[in-house]
Amino acid sequence: MSYIIGIDSGGTFTDCVLIDSQGRVTSDKAFTTPQNLTEGILRSIENAAGSLGLTLQQVLKETDILAVGTTSLINALLTRQGARVGLLTTRGHEDALIIGRVMAKTDGLSETQKGDIIAWDKPDPLVARALIKGITERVDYKGAEIVALNLNEVETALADLVNLGAESVAISFLWSFMNPNHELMVKEYISRKYPGLFVTFSSDVSPYLGEYERTTTTIINAYLGPRARQEFTSISQIFARQGLPYPPFIMQSTGGVVWAEEAANKAVYTLSSGPAGGVIGAANTGKLLGYDNIIATDMGGTSFDVGLILRGEVPLAKNPIYDRYRVLIPTLDVVSIGAGGGSIAHIDTETGTINVGPQSAGSQPGPVCYDWGGTEPTVTDADVVLGRINPDNFFGGRKWLNKSKAEQAIKEKIAEPLHMDTIQAAKGIVDIVDAHMADLIRKATIERGYDPRDFVLLSYGGAGPVHVGAYARELGIKKAIVSPHSPVFSALGIVSSDMVRFYAKSEPLRFPINTERLNGIFSGLALAAQQDLARSGTPGNVSFNRSIDMRFRYQVHQIAVPIPDRELTQADIDEIPDRFVNLYEQVFGTGTAFRTAGMELVTFRLVCRVSLPRPALKQHNYQGTDPGGALVSRRPVYFESFLPTPIFDMAKLAAGNIIAGPAVVEGPATAIPIHPGQRAEVDRYLNIVLEI
Repeated sequence: MSYIIGIDSGGTFTDCVLIDSQGRVTSDKAFTTPQNLTEGILRSIENAAGSLGLTLQQVLKETDILAVGTTSLINALLTRQGARVGLLTTRGHEDALIIGRVMAKTDGLSETQKGDIIAWDKPDPLVARALIKGITERVDYKGAEIVALNLNEVETALADLVNLGAESVAISFLWSFMNPNHELMVKEYISRKYPGLFVTFSSDVSPYLGEYERTTTTIINAYLGPRARQEFTSISQIFARQGLPYPPFIMQSTGGVVWAEEAANKAVYTLSSGPAGGVIGAANTGKLLGYDNIIATDMGGTSFDVGLILRGEVPLAKNPIYDRYRVLIPTLDVVSIGAGGGSIAHIDTETGTINVGPQSAGSQPGPVCYDWGGTEPTVTDADVVLGRINPDNFFGGRKWLNKSKAEQAIKEKIAEPLHMDTIQAAKGIVDIVDAHMADLIRKATIERGYDPRDFVLLSYGGAGPVHVGAYARELGIKKAIVSPHSPVFSALGIVSSDMVRFYAKSEPLRFPINTERLNGIFSGLALAAQQDLARSGTPGNVSFNRSIDMRFRYQVHQIAVPIPDRELTQADIDEIPDRFVNLYEQVFGTGTAFRTAGMELVTFRLVCRVSLPRPALKQHNYQGTDPGGALVSRRPVYFESFLPTPIFDMAKLAAGNIIAGPAVVEGPATAIPIHPGQRAEVDRYLNIVLEI
């Protein structure tokens, strides 16, 4: 028997999916261990292996692919636990990072904060001004050297940075993406003179037009790089000692995996690896079930993530922002808020009303009902009080929840100060977090010109199914799907991903362009991809996708225009303007294109995809509509009032079963309340399909 393993190390839980060669899925969880990620990862695999009667070592020795996603690095950025960074930039541009852009004042702010001009402020730079050093050098916008690199200044600047305690160095010179030689010379000097310093350079990590964003991206990579190198190296070494025959993969925000060694050098690419795994899993599920347009929603212990699948594909974010920093790298378009099962409920000091999040109780001490010392009521506490989560069957029965402590916390912290009873307060907490999640979905759909009612909603994460019936109903969505693997769905998506690398060259050119120039640019990108493939190996079939970011002259917004993956002819190039106009008007409306303004080609992109073995999920025969064989108990559950509610065991449901609300379907790590008036049917993959 052989296995593939997917791991999603989140803020609260570390999820494991173990799939054997016959398509059978075994999953389990462990609490995340932030101080040593590998401990929680190994424990989650050990738990999954144990349910098969196998040891950790027995499973790993037969594992073909192991892929890991983690929130460790984004959490390090949010909590400012990165390295002390020094920056080398072109002389005269030392203050560019401090000055920033006007938009930086509102980047990363909530819609409420954006409406309050007093809240506008630029984020604090991740590099202290004393650690920014200007170096005499210059290339022009065509890549020609105007001023030679002054290596004496480089030597002096680095000595100063080391004396000031720099642990990592970022290099970002003007127009270096057109000619990286100066950055490469500095990197070589650092590697030789200061081998212990982590070094990253902009032409490698973010070779795109946009000085401020390119520099910010490079700095974030330097800020998180030492931590990434330590964590990913540790993961590789420990798994090798445990018997894993191949190096592990690390999930990236791009929607694909790379070898752990490669990921260690590009930490910024892994910031949203967990959410990326979820939307990739949603896209694969959509292809399996025949749905092209899906809203993927992930509610875990700490956050709520939303991604769209459009016509079967996951779009890239146009202007990705992490925390308060705009970055310039390819990232799947996923938006997030602090709304999870561990989100803390509190009374807003300004309005005197209940609010929820973004602060989270995390896994330690966790919600009050965990009985691990938490004192602040959370969403999970409210769900327990309302009967939607069974305190005797949480975490597969391995964790008993203290309902009375949850009630007491909600009573003392929320109900009594607001002169409410405890049940009203608990329902208020749940209603508010549901409204927050519905608002984020509106932001991801309506604000971008999409009607959420035209989509199927896919809900996953441990807490997502507990709330999906409510937030889907608020949006007018008619169908929602809950996977039987929903508590570990991101891990399933991670291990269903391909190896993906992105290559790009920003070189603004005006249309028309001759075939030799355009083919030459893409040939250079293809050569870089082939060299990387030769170094790292190709564990699967290789394919390439090409596109060009285009815009009308004097505009800022760009549209990615796909082009054929072959030597382009003049006829191919003549078709590009029409392709651009069609895509432009799909986004901005019919008649908005303005051909006479002229067209510019800005960034040329090549995506290299290596297909990896994917799990083939087992199909089940229909067994009739009666779910009686899965009925395990009845208990009062609060919807608009407490109702006597049948409780069904998810593991005992069969394909074809139909359940009318009110009801609750319980799994080992989640629950699905089916509200009055709603209906659920089990499909051939044992998904719970809700009709809202």
